[in-house]
Amino acid sequence: MTHQPVQWMATQLQLGRSLCLILDSAVASGIHQTLVSQLSPEHYQSVYSRTAVASLAADGPYVFLVDSLNPSTLDESFEGLPRDWGWLASIENGALERLLEHWRERLFIGQRPQQGLYRFQDNRVLARALAHLPESAYPEYLGPVISACYWQGEQWRTVENPAPGQYPVPETPPWLDTPATASQEREILLANVGQYLLAEHSEDLARLPAKLSPRAWLAEQLDLAEQWGWQTPEQLRFLVVERLREMHTPGIKNWIPHPEEPAQAHFERLRGELQSEINTRPQAVGVN
Repeated sequence: MTHQPVQWMATQLQLGRSLCLILDSAVASGIHQTLVSQLSPEHYQSVYSRTAVASLAADGPYVFLVDSLNPSTLDESFEGLPRDWGWLASIENGALERLLEHWRERLFIGQRPQQGLYRFQDNRVLARALAHLPESAYPEYLGPVISACYWQGEQWRTVENPAPGQYPVPETPPWLDTPATASQEREILLANVGQYLLAEHSEDLARLPAKLSPRAWLAEQLDLAEQWGWQTPEQLRFLVVERLREMHTPGIKNWIPHPEEPAQAHFERLRGELQSEINTRPQAVGVN
Protein backbone atom coordinates (compact mmCIF):
# COMPACT_ATOMS: atom_id res chain seq x y z
CA MET A 1 0.00 0.00 0.00
CA THR A 2 0.95 3.69 0.09
CA HIS A 3 -0.12 6.80 1.93
CA GLN A 4 -3.42 7.07 0.04
CA PRO A 5 -5.09 3.83 1.21
CA VAL A 6 -3.80 4.37 4.75
CA GLN A 7 -5.34 7.86 4.78
CA TRP A 8 -8.54 6.48 3.22
CA MET A 9 -8.82 3.86 5.99
CA ALA A 10 -8.30 6.48 8.68
CA THR A 11 -11.01 8.70 7.15
CA GLN A 12 -13.51 5.83 6.93
CA LEU A 13 -12.93 4.95 10.58
CA GLN A 14 -13.43 8.59 11.57
CA LEU A 15 -16.79 8.50 9.77
CA GLY A 16 -17.86 5.58 11.97
CA ARG A 17 -17.76 2.93 9.24
CA SER A 18 -16.41 -0.60 9.35
CA LEU A 19 -13.37 -1.45 7.24
CA CYS A 20 -13.25 -4.56 5.07
CA LEU A 21 -10.30 -6.09 3.27
CA ILE A 22 -11.48 -8.15 0.29
CA LEU A 23 -8.52 -10.49 -0.17
CA ASP A 24 -7.65 -12.82 -3.03
CA SER A 25 -6.25 -15.56 -0.79
CA ALA A 26 -4.79 -17.52 -3.70
CA VAL A 27 -2.59 -14.52 -4.52
CA ALA A 28 -1.76 -13.38 -0.99
CA SER A 29 -1.73 -16.54 1.12
CA GLY A 30 0.84 -15.05 3.49
CA ILE A 31 -1.41 -12.08 4.29
CA HIS A 32 -4.35 -14.46 4.69
CA GLN A 33 -2.49 -16.47 7.34
CA THR A 34 -1.29 -13.34 9.11
CA LEU A 35 -4.81 -11.91 9.36
CA VAL A 36 -6.29 -15.22 10.51
CA SER A 37 -3.73 -15.29 13.33
CA GLN A 38 -4.50 -11.68 14.32
CA LEU A 39 -8.29 -11.69 14.12
CA SER A 40 -10.97 -13.72 15.88
CA PRO A 41 -13.14 -15.99 13.67
CA GLU A 42 -16.15 -13.66 13.71
CA HIS A 43 -14.03 -11.03 11.94
CA TYR A 44 -13.48 -12.92 8.69
CA GLN A 45 -15.29 -15.30 6.38
CA SER A 46 -14.81 -17.07 3.06
CA VAL A 47 -17.13 -15.82 0.33
CA TYR A 48 -17.18 -19.29 -1.24
CA SER A 49 -18.38 -20.97 1.96
CA ARG A 50 -22.09 -21.86 1.93
CA THR A 51 -22.04 -21.90 -1.88
CA ALA A 52 -21.71 -24.60 -4.56
CA VAL A 53 -17.93 -23.98 -4.63
CA ALA A 54 -17.32 -24.36 -0.89
CA SER A 55 -14.55 -26.86 -1.71
CA LEU A 56 -12.53 -23.93 -3.11
CA ALA A 57 -12.95 -21.82 0.02
CA ALA A 58 -9.35 -22.05 1.22
CA ASP A 59 -7.99 -20.48 -1.97
CA GLY A 60 -10.91 -18.22 -2.76
CA PRO A 61 -11.82 -14.68 -1.70
CA TYR A 62 -12.08 -13.81 1.98
CA VAL A 63 -13.55 -10.72 3.60
CA PHE A 64 -11.74 -9.54 6.74
CA LEU A 65 -13.10 -6.92 9.13
CA VAL A 66 -9.96 -4.94 9.98
CA ASP A 67 -11.39 -2.17 12.19
CA SER A 68 -9.25 -3.32 15.11
CA LEU A 69 -6.00 -3.18 13.14
CA ASN A 70 -3.91 -0.04 12.87
CA PRO A 71 -3.95 1.10 9.21
CA SER A 72 -0.20 1.73 9.24
CA THR A 73 0.48 -1.72 10.73
CA LEU A 74 -1.76 -3.33 8.11
CA ASP A 75 0.07 -1.36 5.44
CA GLU A 76 3.40 -2.85 6.56
CA SER A 77 2.03 -6.37 6.02
CA PHE A 78 1.76 -5.70 2.29
CA GLU A 79 5.30 -4.40 1.81
CA GLY A 80 7.07 -6.16 -1.05
CA LEU A 81 3.90 -7.75 -2.43
CA PRO A 82 2.38 -7.07 -5.88
CA ARG A 83 -0.57 -4.71 -5.59
CA ASP A 84 -3.10 -7.06 -7.19
CA TRP A 85 -4.12 -8.78 -3.95
CA GLY A 86 -7.68 -7.42 -3.67
CA TRP A 87 -9.22 -4.16 -2.47
CA LEU A 88 -10.59 -2.24 0.52
CA ALA A 89 -14.19 -1.35 1.29
CA SER A 90 -16.10 0.47 3.98
CA ILE A 91 -19.55 -0.68 5.11
CA GLU A 92 -22.04 0.13 7.87
CA ASN A 93 -21.30 -1.46 11.23
CA GLY A 94 -22.84 -4.92 11.33
CA ALA A 95 -23.20 -5.18 7.54
CA LEU A 96 -20.66 -7.96 6.94
CA GLU A 97 -23.30 -10.64 6.28
CA ARG A 98 -25.09 -8.35 3.83
CA LEU A 99 -21.82 -7.79 1.98
CA LEU A 100 -21.13 -11.53 1.80
CA GLU A 101 -24.67 -12.22 0.56
CA HIS A 102 -24.31 -9.49 -2.07
CA TRP A 103 -21.20 -11.03 -3.66
CA ARG A 104 -22.43 -14.60 -3.32
CA GLU A 105 -25.48 -13.63 -5.36
CA ARG A 106 -23.16 -12.27 -8.08
CA LEU A 107 -20.62 -15.07 -7.94
CA PHE A 108 -21.67 -17.36 -10.79
CA ILE A 109 -21.48 -16.34 -14.43
CA GLY A 110 -23.17 -18.07 -17.35
CA GLN A 111 -25.13 -21.30 -17.50
CA ARG A 112 -24.10 -24.82 -16.64
CA PRO A 113 -22.04 -26.68 -17.76
CA GLN A 114 -20.06 -23.60 -18.92
CA GLN A 115 -20.59 -21.70 -15.66
CA GLY A 116 -17.70 -19.65 -14.31
CA LEU A 117 -16.87 -17.57 -11.25
CA TYR A 118 -16.90 -13.78 -11.22
CA ARG A 119 -13.58 -12.67 -9.71
CA PHE A 120 -14.91 -9.65 -7.82
CA GLN A 121 -11.96 -9.99 -5.39
CA ASP A 122 -9.53 -9.10 -8.17
CA ASN A 123 -8.87 -5.35 -8.09
CA ARG A 124 -8.28 -5.42 -11.85
CA VAL A 125 -11.78 -6.80 -12.41
CA LEU A 126 -13.23 -4.19 -10.05
CA ALA A 127 -11.26 -1.39 -11.71
CA ARG A 128 -12.37 -2.44 -15.18
CA ALA A 129 -16.03 -2.59 -14.15
CA LEU A 130 -15.98 0.80 -12.42
CA ALA A 131 -14.22 2.37 -15.41
CA HIS A 132 -17.06 1.37 -17.75
CA LEU A 133 -20.17 1.45 -15.55
CA PRO A 134 -22.21 4.64 -15.28
CA GLU A 135 -22.44 5.95 -11.73
CA SER A 136 -26.14 5.02 -11.72
CA ALA A 137 -25.12 1.34 -11.89
CA TYR A 138 -22.73 1.53 -8.92
CA PRO A 139 -25.37 0.65 -6.29
CA GLU A 140 -26.37 -2.63 -7.98
CA TYR A 141 -22.71 -3.51 -8.43
CA LEU A 142 -21.25 -2.44 -5.08
CA GLY A 143 -24.31 -3.13 -2.90
CA PRO A 144 -23.56 -2.42 0.79
CA VAL A 145 -20.12 -0.97 -0.01
CA ILE A 146 -20.13 2.72 0.92
CA SER A 147 -16.66 3.54 -0.35
CA ALA A 148 -13.90 1.48 -1.98
CA CYS A 149 -10.16 1.95 -2.39
CA TYR A 150 -8.30 -0.09 -5.00
CA TRP A 151 -5.16 -0.24 -7.14
CA GLN A 152 -6.23 0.69 -10.66
CA GLY A 153 -3.05 -0.55 -12.35
CA GLU A 154 -1.22 2.77 -12.36
CA GLN A 155 -2.43 4.48 -9.21
CA TRP A 156 -4.68 4.12 -6.17
CA ARG A 157 -8.28 5.17 -6.69
CA THR A 158 -11.33 5.58 -4.48
CA VAL A 159 -14.98 5.41 -5.43
CA GLU A 160 -18.11 6.41 -3.53
CA ASN A 161 -21.34 4.46 -3.85
CA PRO A 162 -24.19 7.00 -4.27
CA ALA A 163 -26.80 4.64 -2.74
CA PRO A 164 -25.39 1.76 -0.68
CA GLY A 165 -27.87 -1.02 0.02
CA GLN A 166 -29.18 -4.41 -1.03
CA TYR A 167 -30.26 -4.85 -4.64
CA PRO A 168 -31.37 -7.82 -6.75
CA VAL A 169 -29.01 -8.97 -9.47
CA PRO A 170 -30.08 -7.47 -12.82
CA GLU A 171 -31.19 -9.97 -15.45
CA THR A 172 -28.28 -8.79 -17.60
CA PRO A 173 -25.57 -7.50 -15.23
CA PRO A 174 -23.81 -4.61 -17.00
CA TRP A 175 -20.51 -5.34 -15.21
CA LEU A 176 -20.24 -8.59 -17.18
CA ASP A 177 -20.20 -6.63 -20.42
CA THR A 178 -17.06 -4.62 -19.80
CA PRO A 179 -14.07 -5.05 -22.13
CA ALA A 180 -10.81 -6.44 -20.80
CA THR A 181 -7.30 -5.87 -22.07
CA ALA A 182 -5.37 -8.87 -23.33
CA SER A 183 -3.16 -8.85 -20.23
CA GLN A 184 -6.18 -8.70 -17.92
CA GLU A 185 -7.87 -11.58 -19.72
CA ARG A 186 -4.66 -13.58 -19.45
CA GLU A 187 -4.35 -12.99 -15.70
CA ILE A 188 -7.99 -13.89 -15.11
CA LEU A 189 -7.63 -17.07 -17.17
CA LEU A 190 -4.49 -18.02 -15.23
CA ALA A 191 -6.33 -17.53 -11.95
CA ASN A 192 -9.43 -19.47 -13.01
CA VAL A 193 -7.53 -22.44 -14.45
CA GLY A 194 -5.25 -22.46 -11.42
CA GLN A 195 -8.24 -22.63 -9.09
CA TYR A 196 -9.73 -25.47 -11.13
CA LEU A 197 -6.51 -27.49 -10.84
CA LEU A 198 -6.29 -26.85 -7.10
CA ALA A 199 -9.85 -28.05 -6.62
CA GLU A 200 -9.90 -31.04 -8.96
CA HIS A 201 -6.27 -32.13 -9.44
CA SER A 202 -4.39 -30.98 -6.36
CA GLU A 203 -2.48 -34.27 -6.00
CA ASP A 204 -1.16 -34.06 -9.57
CA LEU A 205 -0.31 -30.40 -9.03
CA ALA A 206 1.67 -31.28 -5.92
CA ARG A 207 3.81 -33.65 -8.01
CA LEU A 208 5.31 -30.85 -10.05
CA PRO A 209 9.08 -30.61 -9.46
CA ALA A 210 9.87 -28.37 -6.50
CA LYS A 211 11.99 -26.08 -8.68
CA LEU A 212 9.07 -25.55 -11.09
CA SER A 213 6.63 -22.80 -10.19
CA PRO A 214 3.00 -23.97 -10.73
CA ARG A 215 2.14 -20.53 -12.10
CA ALA A 216 5.06 -20.58 -14.54
CA TRP A 217 4.16 -24.12 -15.65
CA LEU A 218 0.52 -23.14 -16.16
CA ALA A 219 1.54 -20.03 -18.12
CA GLU A 220 3.55 -22.27 -20.47
CA GLN A 221 0.50 -24.46 -21.09
CA LEU A 222 -1.68 -21.44 -21.85
CA ASP A 223 1.00 -20.22 -24.27
CA LEU A 224 0.66 -23.56 -26.09
CA ALA A 225 -3.12 -23.26 -26.11
CA GLU A 226 -2.88 -19.80 -27.67
CA GLN A 227 -0.32 -21.00 -30.21
CA TRP A 228 -2.57 -23.90 -31.26
CA GLY A 229 -5.81 -21.91 -31.23
CA TRP A 230 -7.30 -23.92 -28.38
CA GLN A 231 -9.82 -21.62 -26.72
CA THR A 232 -12.78 -23.67 -25.51
CA PRO A 233 -13.03 -24.77 -21.84
CA GLU A 234 -12.97 -28.41 -23.00
CA GLN A 235 -9.73 -27.91 -24.93
CA LEU A 236 -8.04 -25.99 -22.10
CA ARG A 237 -9.13 -28.55 -19.52
CA PHE A 238 -7.78 -31.43 -21.62
CA LEU A 239 -4.47 -29.66 -22.19
CA VAL A 240 -3.66 -28.71 -18.60
CA VAL A 241 -4.95 -31.93 -17.02
CA GLU A 242 -3.17 -34.30 -19.41
CA ARG A 243 0.07 -32.31 -19.46
CA LEU A 244 0.00 -32.35 -15.66
CA ARG A 245 -0.59 -36.11 -15.53
CA GLU A 246 2.34 -36.64 -17.90
CA MET A 247 4.61 -35.54 -15.08
CA HIS A 248 4.16 -39.01 -13.54
CA THR A 249 2.19 -41.15 -16.04
CA PRO A 250 2.99 -41.71 -19.75
CA GLY A 251 0.46 -40.02 -21.98
CA ILE A 252 0.40 -38.46 -25.44
CA LYS A 253 3.69 -39.05 -27.27
CA ASN A 254 3.61 -35.99 -29.54
CA TRP A 255 1.46 -32.95 -28.86
CA ILE A 256 2.58 -30.97 -31.93
CA PRO A 257 -0.17 -30.30 -34.51
CA HIS A 258 0.19 -31.64 -38.05
CA PRO A 259 0.88 -29.08 -40.80
CA GLU A 260 -2.28 -27.08 -41.64
CA GLU A 261 -4.25 -29.05 -39.04
CA PRO A 262 -7.26 -27.06 -37.68
CA ALA A 263 -7.41 -26.51 -33.93
CA GLN A 264 -10.49 -28.69 -33.36
CA ALA A 265 -9.12 -31.52 -35.52
CA HIS A 266 -5.84 -31.36 -33.60
CA PHE A 267 -7.71 -31.56 -30.31
CA GLU A 268 -9.93 -34.47 -31.45
CA ARG A 269 -6.93 -36.40 -32.78
CA LEU A 270 -4.97 -36.10 -29.54
CA ARG A 271 -8.00 -37.00 -27.44
CA GLY A 272 -8.52 -40.09 -29.61
CA GLU A 273 -4.85 -41.05 -29.36
CA LEU A 274 -4.97 -40.79 -25.59
CA GLN A 275 -8.08 -42.94 -25.37
CA SER A 276 -6.49 -45.58 -27.62
CA GLU A 277 -3.37 -45.57 -25.46
CA ILE A 278 -5.47 -45.99 -22.30
CA ASN A 279 -7.41 -48.89 -23.87
CA THR A 280 -4.19 -50.76 -24.69
CA ARG A 281 -2.61 -50.43 -21.25
CA PRO A 282 -2.22 -53.73 -19.37
CA GLN A 283 -5.02 -54.21 -16.88
CA ALA A 284 -4.23 -55.28 -13.35
CA VAL A 285 -5.50 -58.79 -12.66
CA GLY A 286 -6.41 -59.83 -9.15
CA VAL A 287 -5.16 -63.13 -7.78
CA ASN A 288 -7.54 -65.15 -5.64
